Amino acid sequence: MDTPTLAKLLDELPRSPGVYLMRDKDAEILYIGKAKDLRARVRSYFNPQTSDTRHFVSRLSSIVEDIEVVLTSSEKEALLLENNLIKIHSPRFNVRLRDDKDYLCIRLDLKKDWPRLEIVRRPKKDGAVYFGPYHSAQSARQTVKLVRRYFKLRNCSDRMMASRNRPCLQYQIHRCPGPCVYDVNPEEYRAQVEYARLFLLGRRDELVEELAQRMTCAAAELDFERAAALRDQIRAVERTLTPQTVDTPGGEDLDAIGFFRDGTDVQLAVMEFRGGRLTGRVEHHFGGQELPDEEILSSFIVQNYREDAATPADIALPFEIESASLIADILGDVKGKKVRVSHPRRGPRLARLELAQLNAKQLLETRLGRQGSVETRLEEIQKRLRLPRPPKRIECVDISHLSGTDTVGAIACVRNGSAERGAGRTYKVQTVDDGDDFRAMKEVLSRRFERAREGQQGWEPPDLLVVDGGRGQLAVALAVLEELHIEDQPVVALAKERAGRQNAATDRIYLVGRKNPIPVTARTSPLQILTLARDEAHRLAVRFQRVRRSKRTKASPLDEVPGIGPKTKAALLKEIGSLKRIREASVDRLAQVPGVGPKLAQRILETLG
Repeated sequence: MDTPTLAKLLDELPRSPGVYLMRDKDAEILYIGKAKDLRARVRSYFNPQTSDTRHFVSRLSSIVEDIEVVLTSSEKEALLLENNLIKIHSPRFNVRLRDDKDYLCIRLDLKKDWPRLEIVRRPKKDGAVYFGPYHSAQSARQTVKLVRRYFKLRNCSDRMMASRNRPCLQYQIHRCPGPCVYDVNPEEYRAQVEYARLFLLGRRDELVEELAQRMTCAAAELDFERAAALRDQIRAVERTLTPQTVDTPGGEDLDAIGFFRDGTDVQLAVMEFRGGRLTGRVEHHFGGQELPDEEILSSFIVQNYREDAATPADIALPFEIESASLIADILGDVKGKKVRVSHPRRGPRLARLELAQLNAKQLLETRLGRQGSVETRLEEIQKRLRLPRPPKRIECVDISHLSGTDTVGAIACVRNGSAERGAGRTYKVQTVDDGDDFRAMKEVLSRRFERAREGQQGWEPPDLLVVDGGRGQLAVALAVLEELHIEDQPVVALAKERAGRQNAATDRIYLVGRKNPIPVTARTSPLQILTLARDEAHRLAVRFQRVRRSKRTKASPLDEVPGIGPKTKAALLKEIGSLKRIREASVDRLAQVPGVGPKLAQRILETLG
């Protein structure tokens, strides 16, 4: 944008609260921000004497072609809108949670006659109690499994429960009292629901005290079987909810956010205190960040808690941020209660925050140390395999089939020592139907490197190509590269030792021009990165081959009829009843099915014979 146009655009901006969107020449959004005074805030980016030292700010005048503003009635609304737009557009220069999916929560609807635990993706304002969020699906499911084991709540859906006429396996193994069939005491069941709620809240002392009282009462009534069951519950709770040495006064729910920065790497550690107990730590890392600390922290808080009804009543910050009161109002609206967002300066809250700061520092130092370790391992691989450069990007190809049928290929990608799941590719082998792995590998590699030769974006050749197999597979890869006139592409073959030999667990790496292979054992740890690539390629190939085989076995002769899709096929089977009846039906009868006319009906009968 030229200077006169930019000056005119800046002068026309309103002095009102709102959100601004900076776009480039292709109308792509570069940056989204909020402001109490749009004109003053946006003008500051293009002031030569600006104190903003972020790298991208100095480039804005040369790459920004348009600035769009959205007015809001208040700065609070601007903050909300900014967060929503960032999540929708993912601008290049904005901070953003690396994984923006909704985390899992555990839902307990106390309004139902027989409440049960459910794992949900997004909490709602429906009157139910939510626990979490759990940043790992495995931890959420393990927690639910633990609660069902200890407190015996039903796990079937309402619909399934209403249609049952005999108890399920959970009743047989004493994990459910069977309210779907048997006359269960509602008060006893409600007591178990309350115990589960206290367990999920981490209120160990309160739960143990309640269970101990009921155990004493049961023993006094000579109901020793019930007393023994309560005793086992107490032991399980004490074993699972180990007392924490760190707690908050008054049993408050608190999130202490630790913040540590090293250049453009930012690490956050959220220490979660629930019911006065430290219940977990959640980690977030942001790489390549040029934004100031305050903007990173405020953006993180809004995005992390914006739609979380289980937001704690207190969030401790590592430093003061200007928008703390606005964020507190927004989170309070979501939670339905007042939320405190502040930087503690003394007392127990400060001690909790110092713990979070210590964790954030340790996490980032560990992460950066591991990156250095990966670089060292890649340099060692370069030296051992005589490569021109460290193999930061490794691709491995594998072939899979079942007795020669449904042959597929897969290419997995390992970047910087870690499998990059989203970068893997799968191929339906089209020229081989007899189980010839060599010809199948030739087709897959030809299709992959044909695109690399043409210079297609996203198909650049890897630093190292690994083929799953021995000298034969290595020869096939070299032949493909030679046919495509691709030079200087490093390639090796990775094979497992033949079964029955003494060192059968050892892999071998075959190099071009070297007679003896290089053994790969647990002691040669750098070369284990190649086995990681091989295992990932094998996983991709086997999974894709199973998908193809499943589709083939489930295929219907109707799929071979031109003009019939899934909906028409479903309509035919629903109206006529079976494939045999479709064959026996007349053209007029088939033509009456929705989506099938006389011509298609005639084609169906001709195809089915």
